[in-house]
Amino acid sequence: YVGLFADDLAPIMPLFILCYITPAPSNNPGINDQGLFYGSTGIYLVCIVAVGVLVLLFRIALDKNLGLRRLFTTKRKLMVGMITLGVSYFLSGILHEQYFEYAKGNLLSAFIQFASVFLLYFIFSASVKWEQFDLDYFAWIGFVMGIVVSAEVIWLYITNNVIVDGSIIRYNITSGWGCYNNIGAVISMSIPFAFYFAARKKRSSIFLLLGCFLFGMVILSGSRGSMVGAVFAFIASFIFTLVKCNNKKEFYTATLTLVGSALIVALLFQNKLSTIFQYIPGIAHIDSNSIVWNDSGRIEIYQNGWKVFLNNPIFGQSFYPIEYAPVTFAQIAEFNSFFPPRWHNTVIQMLASCGIVGMLAYSYHRIDTLRLYFKKRTLTNTYILFFVLTLLIMSLLDCHFFNVGPVLFYSIALAVMEFGRDETVKSPQQ
Repeated sequence: YVGLFADDLAPIMPLFILCYITPAPSNNPGINDQGLFYGSTGIYLVCIVAVGVLVLLFRIALDKNLGLRRLFTTKRKLMVGMITLGVSYFLSGILHEQYFEYAKGNLLSAFIQFASVFLLYFIFSASVKWEQFDLDYFAWIGFVMGIVVSAEVIWLYITNNVIVDGSIIRYNITSGWGCYNNIGAVISMSIPFAFYFAARKKRSSIFLLLGCFLFGMVILSGSRGSMVGAVFAFIASFIFTLVKCNNKKEFYTATLTLVGSALIVALLFQNKLSTIFQYIPGIAHIDSNSIVWNDSGRIEIYQNGWKVFLNNPIFGQSFYPIEYAPVTFAQIAEFNSFFPPRWHNTVIQMLASCGIVGMLAYSYHRIDTLRLYFKKRTLTNTYILFFVLTLLIMSLLDCHFFNVGPVLFYSIALAVMEFGRDETVKSPQQ
């Protein structure tokens, strides 16, 4: 319908996010090879996608207001950095002596990673009428993303025996698209958009309450890395909104009310709260007057990734670990062969997989995004920046920047940051 009748392609933005976060637990392709992503239903899904892609290609080719010419002539500030990053992906492991054993799968992985960062940014930058684009629309996508995943968490609590003997068993928080870490991360990334509406809209208290709700759902996800991201997203967004919101009196009153309510609940139910989280390990604890870190094996993974980099310093050893394999994340062998295990840290991932060339390319891309923000420091872009930083912080503790779904939203966000039209942060609109 969008390809045939819509003014531009902006209405398909939510499609990429919702298609990622809505598969049911029974269809998780890493756990169940009888789910709808395999066999005849898998072929059916491929056909649906193929038809959709063809329709959009014809629309872009035939619409004089969009057109292939505009697609390739639109000036993009992030283009060079993204292509540089993509080149480093494709050069991954090229000097390794066993490279040709993994070349086919490695090139496929490189393409998937590059496409997730680049493709939607490239398409939407030229196929959206930005002079008419409503920035609230993009913020609603980010906000609804968190609400949908929060609803999934609540449903899992009801149906999947998440609470046993009064305590959360976080390993039972598993959807059709990810485990508790992935779930918590997506909700954390949505928090800045709740505060975007608290700053923009008249009823700021409603969106402050919803921001607190999203933060609480991250806690209930049991993902410690996501909690770190959520703390940053909440504090940064809250402080900025405190200064920039249109209805400051209501926002201040709601803040005091929520803080007081939270303290009362904590005092009244402190025993139950300590029990419910007892099986979620703390990030650190003190043992014999020394700090012991509960890193879930992360430090060992990072140490091995660093060794892999030292042995393959220029282009890394490829996306497929050869000398040492991190923990696999799926029970289906075919799934693991398609999505190789990863290093749970963006820096280690780039160094081990793509070497110093990849790390330099990634740094170039990061500098590009910061330069873009500071040249176009608007209210909307500040909340997008908080989303990006939340993703990057969590990606220092997990694989999120190399998971396809979060980076698809990241790619759309960069297009909105560069081409969306908003006033500066000094003069937010109603």
